[in-house]
Amino acid sequence: MPIGGEEATTWPRPTIPSLPWKALIVLALVGTALGTGLALLDLSRTQDTNGGLIHTGPAGPAAALMARELPQEPQFSKGEHDGPMYYAIARSPTDLATASQSLDRPRYRLQHPLLSWVAWAIHPSGGGMALVWSFFAVTVVAIFIGSLSMGALSCTLRGPPYLALLFGILPGAVMSLRISVADALGVSLLLLALLLSLRNHTVWSVVVACAAVLAKEPMILGLIGFALWRRDRAGIAVAVAPIAVMGAWALYLANTVAAGGDRIMEFGVPFVGIGSAVRTWVTGNDAYAMLSVVPALVIGVYGLAKRGLAHPLVLALGLQLAFMLLLTRDVIGFERNGTRMSLPVLALGIVVLATPRGASFRRPGTAAPVEAAPAAT
Repeated sequence: MPIGGEEATTWPRPTIPSLPWKALIVLALVGTALGTGLALLDLSRTQDTNGGLIHTGPAGPAAALMARELPQEPQFSKGEHDGPMYYAIARSPTDLATASQSLDRPRYRLQHPLLSWVAWAIHPSGGGMALVWSFFAVTVVAIFIGSLSMGALSCTLRGPPYLALLFGILPGAVMSLRISVADALGVSLLLLALLLSLRNHTVWSVVVACAAVLAKEPMILGLIGFALWRRDRAGIAVAVAPIAVMGAWALYLANTVAAGGDRIMEFGVPFVGIGSAVRTWVTGNDAYAMLSVVPALVIGVYGLAKRGLAHPLVLALGLQLAFMLLLTRDVIGFERNGTRMSLPVLALGIVVLATPRGASFRRPGTAAPVEAAPAAT
């Protein structure tokens, strides 16, 4: 229904600038190639000490599966991470009981299955190194999508296209590729959903948003923040539909997968985890996490203060930043965790700072853009 007389409930298309696709694609390809190169370089340098693309320790929940299907991969505790559990889900995507045998917290791990499903779809006939490289290929494509979306989002908000170069080299994107986890996929889909919504592709934005929360649940915070800024039916849809999908999948898991696993304290009092992480970093440990978390905090806080509530992405950034501040040291302080946990804040914060306050967009019911800016050439 129209709001305020003849005002439409969606932004008129003349306010949306065209996109320089050729430049965006070239920049995204370069950024993806650089990020892939960094991941492969780290793999060649640290595989003997930190494990391969998918690595578990002898006591890991997927240790038996890894020993059976990847016997050439040594198992040692250093470098152990979540990748083997994504692998386990990909090996039994429809047999959740079998997959659960290789998961530490089955319901939690199965709540974000998208990366595993896509990797299985590429290689449905078995496991081994072919499936491992399927994970790698999916994440490379995800990084390209994130790079393209970040640049296109910037241009849509009257910013520069060169942001398409940056996503692939952010520490969280590189780490996601290095250890075969879903953070780069989740953030890429979040950026794409926001881009599609801003450009009035409502149905596709909802579809992509639902995929984003099946890749990583915390992406819902960015979608909720954007919906709170937009405040129309399209904005509501891009948040409510993913919440419904998350809830329905969680109910299904609750009725089909047995609860179990050790309790892991991932959240705590705000700032306490960051403070503990700083004490870890000053000893010289996990400096790579510091190189991601500290810039994310600075850019996030400065972006909120500099742009204010008029910017379309500020509330999305604010909720993702608040989430990051609740994380404990084990989640935010170590290089294989902190780099990934800070990726949403770093990506959104960079876009916020690179684009004008009002970004020439207006919410339905307003007579004019909050802050007009010259159209991109």
